[in-house]
Amino acid sequence: MTEQGTHFWHMSFPAHNAIGLTAQDRSGHWTPTPGMTRFDAMNEIRRQVVEVSPYLADAIMLSFDIQRNELP
Repeated sequence: MTEQGTHFWHMSFPAHNAIGLTAQDRSGHWTPTPGMTRFDAMNEIRRQVVEVSPYLADAIMLSFDIQRNELP
């Protein structure tokens, strides 16, 4: 099994790109630094998403979720 981060995250946006208005979602796993808040995590993850997909820079984020990356 591949090593994964301690948390799973998901965010979604409506965005304009080369084909017009689209629904965009991004997700992944990540390990926050100690003391980080959910707000800090959201901003850092969004920064990373925009770095890869610059057209999302001005997109409205419809949803964001981050949870421990484990099942009971």
